[in-house]
Amino acid sequence: MSRKKFNAQVLTAREGEMLDALVWRHYGRLDVLPLVIEANRPLARLPVAQMLRLPGGTPVLMPALTDQPVSPLVRIWS
Repeated sequence: MSRKKFNAQVLTAREGEMLDALVWRHYGRLDVLPLVIEANRPLARLPVAQMLRLPGGTPVLMPALTDQPVSPLVRIWS
């Protein structure tokens, strides 16, 4: 089984920070959360409480993105 390699930057979680908050802090968007989870499989081994609130100093890989965020379609009139 081959492992995917990611161009990534490593961020350090603040004490009690949630993974989605870390993703928002880095990318300013949440649609890439599945990609971040895939790049950080070792986080799945943490106890659930630590996955929800990461221990301070936890390294998290933030993959480089090649796409632009997709803006949602907003309809003013139905």
